[in-house]
Amino acid sequence: MVYHKQAITAAVILGFLLGNYKGYLALWKENSPDPYQIFPLYVESLPKEDQNALEKGIQARSELELEQLLEDYLS
Repeated sequence: MVYHKQAITAAVILGFLLGNYKGYLALWKENSPDPYQIFPLYVESLPKEDQNALEKGIQARSELELEQLLEDYLS
């Protein structure tokens, strides 16, 4: 996993961000460089396309969009 603190901080200003943090699905919000929540889901267990997207960071601009993304990954 490549964790670029500055890139994630810049993206989080615009809403929520899902990404890969030490191999786990994680959520960043507001302008914090640290994850708000880390989920018990190994990113490596996901399809390669999802792994790549999480490495780049998946932005959610609303709580509804975030809920839908989390439902997709965690169900």
